[in-house]
Amino acid sequence: MSNPRRIVPRATKFITRRTTQRFFLLSPDRKRIIWNIYWYVTAVLAAELGIEIHAVQMLSNHMHEVLTDTRGEIARFLQQRNRLFANALKVFLDWKEEVFARGGASCVDLYGTDAILRQIAYTLANAVEAGLAHNPEDWPGVTLAATDIGTRTIRAGRPVQYLDPDNKRWPAFAEISITIPHELGATFGWESARERIVATVERAVLEAREVARKAGRFLKSLEEIFATKHTTRASSHETSGERNPTFAAAGNPEQAARALHDRRTFLGAYREAMQKVRDGVLGVVFPRGTWRMHREFGFGVSTP
Repeated sequence: MSNPRRIVPRATKFITRRTTQRFFLLSPDRKRIIWNIYWYVTAVLAAELGIEIHAVQMLSNHMHEVLTDTRGEIARFLQQRNRLFANALKVFLDWKEEVFARGGASCVDLYGTDAILRQIAYTLANAVEAGLAHNPEDWPGVTLAATDIGTRTIRAGRPVQYLDPDNKRWPAFAEISITIPHELGATFGWESARERIVATVERAVLEAREVARKAGRFLKSLEEIFATKHTTRASSHETSGERNPTFAAAGNPEQAARALHDRRTFLGAYREAMQKVRDGVLGVVFPRGTWRMHREFGFGVSTP
């Protein structure tokens, strides 16, 4: 069995979270209140837990994010950020049920620069392919332009919904910088990485426009978008039982082999640790990347 101390989980991830029953609970509003709620709670929790945001787009019933988990806190970040966002959204919309689907978030580890670039482009071209915007930055909801990555800092005020203004955890304003993924900067150089991101997104946007055109999706006006009720549900066909991948390698066989090796090594070390727990062994250490056994039950985790 490989030494679990040698296991280092991938840090750059592609996150997808869907609303319950595909309700349009994330549709943008005229006053950008949902935009403000998202960015404020994301900024506060990202600063607390070492999360870097690289790309994000939130459509009416789902959101995509490309981010880097610098401290192994992704589970805590998603748990707390999504709970705060959902509760504030429920207050704003006067929504009595859950906001997000019970299936949980999809969290895909990105192996290699091609995979990172591809998922950034996919994220930002999503609204274009859906026929909702001509460019990513034209979408009136939560989104970014390719040129924002590595240059923009977003500032949001504390929402009046849900958060206690007397709680010192919630400052009057929160800021978050949109960063270039470290792997891209380290591989290509920071300026070249920015150029590659912009070029990749531009190509994806052109392809997305063609997909939308062939599908007969015509751009909606801002009036139509803002008039959409949050009680609307998506009517398009959605295939059930599809795979939920744990990693992406953009077709690179070496990166895919690396991902499979990391996954198998982690699972092997985890099962070995669990068997020791069942056998009553004291001081069991789980491989780094373990969440529940460490956070909820107090077992140690290895360091790289």
